[in-house]
Order: sequence, then structure tokens, then C-alpha cells
Amino acid sequence: MSRRRAVVALLGVVLCGSAFAGDLRVSVVDAAGHPLKDAVIYLQGGAPMAAPAPAPAVIDQVHKQFVPQVSVIQVGSAVSFPNNDQIRHSVYSFSEAKPFTLKLYAGKPPGPVVFDKPGVVVLGCNIHDQMAAWVVVVDTPYFGKTDANGDLSVQGVKPGTYELVAWYPMMEQGPTLQPVTLQSAEVQRRIQLPVTPLAGGG
Repeated sequence: MSRRRAVVALLGVVLCGSAFAGDLRVSVVDAAGHPLKDAVIYLQGGAPMAAPAPAPAVIDQVHKQFVPQVSVIQVGSAVSFPNNDQIRHSVYSFSEAKPFTLKLYAGKPPGPVVFDKPGVVVLGCNIHDQMAAWVVVVDTPYFGKTDANGDLSVQGVKPGTYELVAWYPMMEQGPTLQPVTLQSAEVQRRIQLPVTPLAGGG
């Protein structure tokens, strides 16, 4: 095969693959029907997929609060915990998915924390009880958080039938799950969660 024909064939495979990718648009509201910011949405199951390398993340500490309060990351992500307050903090988790402790520090800790198992990790500070944050660690490349309008778009999903998972802190009955099938068209879902928004949000 000539070089030109090989390039054309390869381009055709790329275009063909992208043409059959689906997009998922999700709108999430709270118990009162208002748009819910920072709801975690992800797809699990479906056909085996090659996940991209996990991206690093940052959870800051500002005005005695974790910023953001809710994060969603892939398994294997390294998370940094800078302290931008004028006081020291100690970050800890007793969660099964990632127990760890960062002893009292100011500025930057010695290094990031790698979250190597899927699950929900609850963060706290040993000094300031009001500080709390949640990290949802997922084993899928299809995930995200809703914006201020309660909306999220997950693009380029490989065709197949998945389980759509919606999660928010302090859901008494756990995450909601529903099947969703994606092909080459856009699929829309509206989800109502029996929760009230976190104070302060973010």
C-alpha cells in the first residue's frame, strides 16, 4: 500500500470511529426542583475501553474550606492539597477507598496523594471540624460534575449500554443508577436527586 493510501485509510478509521461516538447531556435538579451544582455523573459498564492517563487534580484550602468541596477523578489520579490559608491544616481520610493523613502544614505539602481505588473518599481537617470535602474516584473515562445550571455534557462516548450513576454528598439511599444506551446521536437525561445543596457550594 502506498503511503498516501495508508494515510487515507488511517484517516477513514479515525473519522469512522468519531462518527459513531455518542454524547450524553444530563440535567440534575435537587429535591425542590432547582438546578443542582456539583452533582457527580459517570458511566460504568459498557464495552471495554482504553482510558486516557489520569489527570492531576488540586484541592485547595481557603478560608477554612476545601475548594472544591466535590471532586471527581479517575483511578490513579494524583491530587495536590495546597494550603492557601494563613493557618496550618491537617488533611485526613478514613475512607476505605483511600485512608491517609497529611500532618499539620502550611503552604505546600511534601507531595500529592495518589487515589488508586474507586470509591467515595471523605476529607476532613483534624483542626477545623467544619471543613469537609468529597472525592469520587471512578474507573471510567466518562465522568464529570454539573455546572451552576445543573448541566453536564459527556462527549465522545463509545457506543453501548451503560449504567448512568448520579451522586451527591449525603445521599441517604446512595447513588441513583439508570441504564442508558448511546449510539451516534445525543442522549438527554433529567435526574432529580433527593438532596439539598451543600452550604456554600463549590
